[in-house]
Amino acid sequence: MDESTKNGIIKGIVLMVLAALVVGGFFYLLNRGNNDSNNTTEEKVLTEVEKITTTDLSKSYPKTPATVVDLYTKIMQVMYKQTYTDEEFDKMAAVMAGTFDSEFLANQANWPEGLRTEVKNKKEEDYSISKYEILSQDEEMTTDSGEQISNVMARISLRHGTKTTLYNYLFVLRKDSEGLWKIMGWTSQEAME
Repeated sequence: MDESTKNGIIKGIVLMVLAALVVGGFFYLLNRGNNDSNNTTEEKVLTEVEKITTTDLSKSYPKTPATVVDLYTKIMQVMYKQTYTDEEFDKMAAVMAGTFDSEFLANQANWPEGLRTEVKNKKEEDYSISKYEILSQDEEMTTDSGEQISNVMARISLRHGTKTTLYNYLFVLRKDSEGLWKIMGWTSQEAME
């Protein structure tokens, strides 16, 4: 092979390698840009407060009496334990109010300021709900007046400082005109372990 043919082959190889590097670099930049945009649209992990404040009961109301009580108790647990703004408190209180029977809510004096005061006092006294458990749900029953009622038993561990006391709560719920289970009230007593 003569010298000019060798130089031509070498130049061709060098140009092909350079072209491959340019194309590879272009695809790298293109893909890197796509990965960055995917990272900005990834789902953010919500805090417990955000999970409650973004709850839209008109779109996803709990289906059973037990899940209504679970939501109510979760809100109380978060209110006692987490840090949040006044606006976030108002949103959590609104979600909580959405689980209440209309008659029950109408009988709540100074709502939601009474709740705000109660939670503030409990937090200052170092109370928190360390855990809770939905124990049982009675079968739904229909009263003589045609109302559907259900009872739900929950066990709540209320921590005060380093001492924890167990309480049994009996929630009474009534199905409203839209077919949604709403909390009518509850009773509580210290649980026998």
